[in-house]
Amino acid sequence: MSILLSLHNKLEKAAPALSNVIVVLIGTYIFFNPFPHTTALKEISFYLAIGLIGVSLVLKKGSFSFDSPLSRPFLFIFLWCFICLPLAINRDNTLHDIYAHLIKYFAIYFMIVNYFHSSRKLNALLWTIIISVSSFCIWSVIYYYIILGHPISEQLGAAVFKEITTNTIGIVTVFGILLSLQKLNMETTGWLRYTLLAMIILMTFTTLLTQTRGAIIGMFCALIILSFRNRKILIFIIAIIICVSLLPIKSRLMPENIMIKVKDDDRLRIAFMYIEVIKDFPIQGIGFGLQSYADDKFTSVYHERTDPARRTIRLYRAPHNFIIDILVRLGIVGLALYLYALYRTLIMIVGLVKDDRNIGYRDWGLTFFGTFIAFIIQGMFENVHSGPPAIVFYLQLALITILWKRYRMEQMERGINTTS
Repeated sequence: MSILLSLHNKLEKAAPALSNVIVVLIGTYIFFNPFPHTTALKEISFYLAIGLIGVSLVLKKGSFSFDSPLSRPFLFIFLWCFICLPLAINRDNTLHDIYAHLIKYFAIYFMIVNYFHSSRKLNALLWTIIISVSSFCIWSVIYYYIILGHPISEQLGAAVFKEITTNTIGIVTVFGILLSLQKLNMETTGWLRYTLLAMIILMTFTTLLTQTRGAIIGMFCALIILSFRNRKILIFIIAIIICVSLLPIKSRLMPENIMIKVKDDDRLRIAFMYIEVIKDFPIQGIGFGLQSYADDKFTSVYHERTDPARRTIRLYRAPHNFIIDILVRLGIVGLALYLYALYRTLIMIVGLVKDDRNIGYRDWGLTFFGTFIAFIIQGMFENVHSGPPAIVFYLQLALITILWKRYRMEQMERGINTTS
């Protein structure tokens, strides 16, 4: 009994430091998000953070709230996944993925919202993301073009990077670019401004090297949105266009070539195949499990059913479109629930943008509107519900929620009613 009491007393004394350790562990997980071959480190950081949160709650030295405009949509999505579980074509994998690609992401979202709500910790989180993306850009470019010796005209990471593919690198880098531009807009310290500018150039260059049209379109749309706040962004856009015209990759990234590719892209044909799947599973979908796509016997049936004029030559094991992906796996109901979550997110962003008393909230609201649009555009061309892109998505939702909750609190202090 005395040993237990002594242990309890030691934990009591250590409790104030638990919050900082949890913040470091979550920050470590986020920092290594884009890097391949760091799964073990990320898993250790995640589960240690969960464990320490549990300890702090047991000791009553911390609190953990699920109060968020997204709590209800998250709960509905989770419940619908379980309701559809008995009808899934791959029940074991569906059960696994409900945990690995839904519950874990929800947990990351709520951990960030609960432990990075102060200005100091939020600023640390933003710098963690920016430095992480910049470090990844340096590593990926050096490794792929210098160490492996690939020509610069070749797409960055093509057929080499497995955990973060060429088509998803841009989801990470564009997010980093937009956050960095907002920090640059706020920063007054000279050397920090130059550092941020260098990081923005590096991330932009890396995005261009992926030659991913979805990333380029998403980035330009977001930059146009940000130009309404700061006309200097137009200079940045022009600089990118000039850079594209001078690089060996210009044949893929010039506007006319992008439009031709969008019209003739294989993704349109992929969509036709998966629409055939949706016809057979319109309400509940085939189940949340991602491995359902890997069942060639299942997918080949729908590949053969597709009109030959609209059929892809080879069999694609994913829709490469986040809307169709949700429709296939969770049906119309699942898509409605996801759209509900996006709607609630958009409401928070609009609340920030419309703040007429705090220019900081307005600017961040516009930035997150840009990141939101960029992600949606890129999601129309790629799978975004697992791995680094999914973390970027839930990280984005968490940042928006933190700022919105602070905005709502200030509104309430001023006696202004807000809707959640």
